[in-house]
Amino acid sequence: MDFDLPAQSLTEALRAIARQSGLEFSAPADPLRGKSAKALKERLSPTEAANRLLRGTRLTAEIVDGALIIRALGGTRSSGNADEIVVTGTHLKSADSASPTTRLYASDIRSAGQVDLGEAIRALPQNFSGGQNPGVSPGANGIANQNLDASSTPNLRGLGGDATLVLLNGHRLSYGSFVQAVDIGAIPLAGIERIDVVADGASAIYGSDAVGGVVNVILKRDYDGANLTATLGGATDGGDFLQQYTGVAGKTWKSGGAMLAYSHQANSAIHSGDRDYTAYMPDGGTIYPRVNQDSVVASAHQTISSTTELGIDAAYSNRRSFMSQATDYGVSYVNRPNVTSYSVTPSVRVDLGSQWEAHASATYGQSKLDYDQTTLSGSNVSSRSTGFYKNRIVNPEGYVTGPVSGIGPHPIDIVVGAGYRYNSYDYAPSAASFRYGGSIDSSYAFSEIKIPLVLPEDGSVLGSRLILSAALRYERYPGMASVAVPKLGMVYGVSPDFDLKLSWGKSFKAPTLDQRYQLRGAYLDSTSYMGGERFPAGSTVLTDYGGNTDLNPERANTWSATIDLHPRAVDRFHASASYFHIGYRDRIIQPVSGAAMFTALADPAYDPVVDYSPTLAEIEEVLSNAAYFYNFAGDDDPSKIVAIINSRYTNAAYQTIQGVDLAVDYSLPVTAASSLTFTASGAWLWSSQNFTGDSAKITLAGTIFNPPRFRARGSVAWSDTKWTIGAYVNHQSGLSDNRQSPAAQVAALTTLDLSAGYRIPQGEGLLSGLGLQASVQNAFDRHPPYAAPSGGYSYYVNYDSTNSSPVGRFVSFTISKDW
Repeated sequence: MDFDLPAQSLTEALRAIARQSGLEFSAPADPLRGKSAKALKERLSPTEAANRLLRGTRLTAEIVDGALIIRALGGTRSSGNADEIVVTGTHLKSADSASPTTRLYASDIRSAGQVDLGEAIRALPQNFSGGQNPGVSPGANGIANQNLDASSTPNLRGLGGDATLVLLNGHRLSYGSFVQAVDIGAIPLAGIERIDVVADGASAIYGSDAVGGVVNVILKRDYDGANLTATLGGATDGGDFLQQYTGVAGKTWKSGGAMLAYSHQANSAIHSGDRDYTAYMPDGGTIYPRVNQDSVVASAHQTISSTTELGIDAAYSNRRSFMSQATDYGVSYVNRPNVTSYSVTPSVRVDLGSQWEAHASATYGQSKLDYDQTTLSGSNVSSRSTGFYKNRIVNPEGYVTGPVSGIGPHPIDIVVGAGYRYNSYDYAPSAASFRYGGSIDSSYAFSEIKIPLVLPEDGSVLGSRLILSAALRYERYPGMASVAVPKLGMVYGVSPDFDLKLSWGKSFKAPTLDQRYQLRGAYLDSTSYMGGERFPAGSTVLTDYGGNTDLNPERANTWSATIDLHPRAVDRFHASASYFHIGYRDRIIQPVSGAAMFTALADPAYDPVVDYSPTLAEIEEVLSNAAYFYNFAGDDDPSKIVAIINSRYTNAAYQTIQGVDLAVDYSLPVTAASSLTFTASGAWLWSSQNFTGDSAKITLAGTIFNPPRFRARGSVAWSDTKWTIGAYVNHQSGLSDNRQSPAAQVAALTTLDLSAGYRIPQGEGLLSGLGLQASVQNAFDRHPPYAAPSGGYSYYVNYDSTNSSPVGRFVSFTISKDW
């Protein structure tokens, strides 16, 4: 909630937090006597707000049985460590980010009936459900729109999972499969406190990949107790029967704490015959994968002296899936991927005195996908393909942070740090004599500074606060490039009722290792297959395909402007509006992939990557450098090749992405113990791409297999000490199906989710801590809007699987118990 507290005694400030939060208050008198608190104006949880005021004391705050409890820390705990608030988008401890930030709390995710982090992030309006996500079916446009292993990869602004940086407690994780994005679905919901989403370029803070933004998963800290939860559910139209069992246990002691969470989740597949709208598809195909997953996450911290604290975060996941694609020519492809990932990050924090701290950490992680594809002709096995994709990361990093006084009206906070990152990627088909892959490493240095010119306690006529921030990061990739990117920010409190936030910066993304080292191949097709109806009968087209070791980093200019409204006259109301703009150049693309191949020779937008007058030497160059060649045209006469399509990865595209985000939340007290909470968020998006500065633009947002032009989610929830009842509305605008001329329209989609939960508070008898919840997703069973199968093939689904789910109405029941 939004806190706006004046400078006052520490005791009264803590009491005010408790009153505003509807909590009782308990604290020892002597440690608080005579202490004062600075003004606090920020959006925080009650625990975070109290711990912010307690920074520098030997006290900490926690909520127990409806009361805000202040307790003393052990004598060996360092004085600066009582507050362990993670601020996403900065390494500074107390910075207020100038970038728009969204927080998804684990309690709200569970109350909405969502069972994992993949579901939660896909419901966010700023996120695109395309990319590497369960339910994405073959035929979707783009090489990245695949469902290779049923993972869930965040994809902010639709820029791709590889352009959204995913962190665990601020640390990097290993990439997955060949798309080189991070699987957020491998982290069990039971072990997290919240997800922070910064939908703004952040390469100056975190380095490569943060062009679309950052998703930071924050684990539970100082969790004391245990919880067991079981969820059963299923789609009312058939398939996707879900079983989920989770447990979390934690213990705190005077000088530290530890937490361990485990989740087992299994769901059955949805076959094409389970839905009437896909009954036309050949029997035996799946439109949603069968998944069986086990995940573990652990975190611990221990103070070992008056100045030093050690910590460790670790995660492990194993997922087994099943997917099948049945064709209308009697061949089926059955996939049984098995992916195992893990990550471990030990860390140390040292109090250097004078409020300065040193932080050091080292991450090692790996994700290995073992794939197993069986090709069936009828019911007989005709071939089997096995192998693996393996990604690894090694990332030691360190920085120091603290205040510098005497320069401005208030202390200036500074961060200076450096690190090294190594990523490797291997692909090895078991039946082949070759393997490909490679590695990339980088060394980097970074710095941040926060300059508070005006703070609320100043009583300035200029406004309630004015805070400037700046960051600079330099990364060196040996043999490729060196990149330096800045970021500037401003938070201006025009009055205590609203803030203006401005952010500008540069971001970059290094080429993925698959983009660099993928094998080069060639395909020969008939021109009619790729939309070339104007060519003589029998004409063919040659496609040059694969990786490119000469790729350079992608670069982007990003800026955003945000208005935050939190009027004092309307308690517990907050609204924000943000405009953002991304100019993304040197974008690495495969110009013609997926469904785009069906119009490559008809759409003039692809002319820059098509050679319509190939020479025999150019044809021989493509064929001689190809590690493999597939002839789908039948006739391999070079004289009939009338075009060469260059579809190797290349720094060829420029993208413009801009839009507006809106968010509103309001909590209205109904009685002393109950309230109504209203939330709404929406994202408008405009994006386009062109290959060269003067080539035709290709519209992205609002077209099929790309993000909708508008997405929104709103909710209303009533809660008291035992009940929580909520309704959630999800909406996405229609799409233009530009795979044909004239373009067809794909209808908009609006769904309703309902949830009701009952929990017996702790301390109320034998059943205290028992919780029951019933949820319905897509209560009116809205089907995906119709979109013609790609290429007209009956083995592709007749809807946009990157934007719509075949699950339909999903009903679940949850029982949980706290100790």
